[in-house]
Amino acid sequence: MKKFISILLVFCLSGCTALDFVAEDTQNQTLNTYNYDYKETNTTTKNQTTKDGFTVKDSDNNSNKNQTKNGFSLVDNSKKELQSLYLFYYEQLTPLQKTVYEDLYAFMKKPASIYELKKPVNLEDLSPALYAFMYDFPESYWMWNYRYLSNDEDKITRLQFNVPSDLSTTMAQVNQVVDKVVNDVKGASDYEKIKYFYEWIINWTVYQRNQCEQDLTGVFLLRQSVCGGYSKAFQYLCKKAGIKCTYVLGMTDQLHAWNLVELDGKYYWVDATWGDSFDSEGNTVLNYHYFMVPDQILFRTHLSLNGKVPVGTLNEVDVFKFPKCTDNSLSYYAQTGAYFETYDYDAIKKYILKKINEDPYQYIEFQIGDIKSYKQALQRLFTQESNQINRILKDYFGSDYKCNYYQLDAVGVIGIQVYQ
Repeated sequence: MKKFISILLVFCLSGCTALDFVAEDTQNQTLNTYNYDYKETNTTTKNQTTKDGFTVKDSDNNSNKNQTKNGFSLVDNSKKELQSLYLFYYEQLTPLQKTVYEDLYAFMKKPASIYELKKPVNLEDLSPALYAFMYDFPESYWMWNYRYLSNDEDKITRLQFNVPSDLSTTMAQVNQVVDKVVNDVKGASDYEKIKYFYEWIINWTVYQRNQCEQDLTGVFLLRQSVCGGYSKAFQYLCKKAGIKCTYVLGMTDQLHAWNLVELDGKYYWVDATWGDSFDSEGNTVLNYHYFMVPDQILFRTHLSLNGKVPVGTLNEVDVFKFPKCTDNSLSYYAQTGAYFETYDYDAIKKYILKKINEDPYQYIEFQIGDIKSYKQALQRLFTQESNQINRILKDYFGSDYKCNYYQLDAVGVIGIQVYQ
């Protein structure tokens, strides 16, 4: 039997950004600017700025009239409305920080370039509230670029945002796409919806940098994005479908973003960006290696979680905590009968023959959860000393076949394909 190991899948990594910070004294107030972007801080010409492909106005372009915007009623009943939503980060804030968060929610419903806080707060309370809010609400993408003004006591009194002049139009276009996707799986189980959203984003989106790469508009409108856009788009689809999902920042070999899903009281990791892979010939390949997986799988490659929030230019505070994900029953391999915790020759043989009977020449993948057992499987299945894969395949093909195999050490996946 001819054997070789194919080149491992190349994953689409992200370039999630760090924060740039600029401060300048203006009379008795300090004006501070945060710019969450790869690019330089915006430059303003008269009353208009171009940012990430949007035209924005520095003046307040909103009236005080009650209206409906982005699907939210503008009646200031923020706290009551928030109680009906899944807010992973909000629940981890202090009471004062929650008050700021509620202010931000009211502001998002009725955007203006200047927002007066109901109560002056320290930066140590503003930053966690802002991050929690923007992590919980992917539709707040335009709020990442902001300024705050502080008084003589270093209390923050006012926030200044660049509100895109076409925000309503943009979100209407986003929601038109999102509503169609969600409607496509109306009546399906939550698990089926999650899987559909995962597949849809990967099939719809090209991994590519663009002016909106870190927000959901890059996915839904441009069909191009990186990890920030993939994860926020997935979060927004789940949110619209009533599924508990949050956005998570962390580290792989660089800054990266993915998602945490809660289903039936249990937590699972989902990384749609790394599900959008390509093979050695550059062809796009959808994989399920990081779909609804536990810590045991994710943290082989996703090295850490980031619950810290920047405060000022140098300091960080550790704010957010994440639950343990221990259930593997909803991973793709477990759901398809292709997961084996340890190396079980008889069970793996039965699975391979079952798949061959369905289609003799398809790619067949299975996963072994325990790392030591995975290495044992490679040794027993494919080395000349054991070569157990030959025994399995001969039961169906006799001696007239050829076989390739590949291994994905990071996730314990083994794949084979028989060809003529």
